Amino acid sequence: METEDEQVEQIKAWLKQNGLSIVLGVVIGVGGIGGYRYWQYDQETTAQQASVQFTKMIDALNTSDDDSLEIYANKLIQEYSNTEYALMAHLALARQQVRQGEFELAELSLQQVIGTAAQEPLAYLARTRLAAVQLQKQQFDQALSTLSINFPGEFAASVNELRGDIFTSQGNVSEAANAYRRAQGANPGPANGEFLQQKLDDLGSPS
Repeated sequence: METEDEQVEQIKAWLKQNGLSIVLGVVIGVGGIGGYRYWQYDQETTAQQASVQFTKMIDALNTSDDDSLEIYANKLIQEYSNTEYALMAHLALARQQVRQGEFELAELSLQQVIGTAAQEPLAYLARTRLAAVQLQKQQFDQALSTLSINFPGEFAASVNELRGDIFTSQGNVSEAANAYRRAQGANPGPANGEFLQQKLDDLGSPS
């Protein structure tokens, strides 16, 4: 069994051989903690700055200030591309572009959200808006294809109503009626139940 003096000497020798590694390990560890704290602070600061730009963008959207909307939306897209604010900026631009009849640009803006957000709620919302744009362009098959994925239940009413609108435009009365009825039976229900019923009534009495 080693004496206490022998153990001390061994520890001294080990420290001599490995001391630098230990010091580096401690420094890296502390640096990692500091780096994480800086990253966390940077993330919070970035979110606050993006929030300010987003508020300005919404104000511009509500007042139909198209020039300011483009400035703030593009700033969010370019400088805060990794945040959901950038995705919402694409949605805001698409809304403006539809209002101006720039359907091709609106499609591009909405595709950016769909391609980036994957299965997030904003991507599902972008899909419904893209299908609506395609309906405006009379691209009926493309619109139905855009809606062909499995949407969460919360989107059932709006998606089925939109499918009904597409089938109506195609002259497919039976499928339109079925889609409208599915929208009526969805939970949560349609945004405007009376208007949806009027669409169904306008179809007559399809079998």
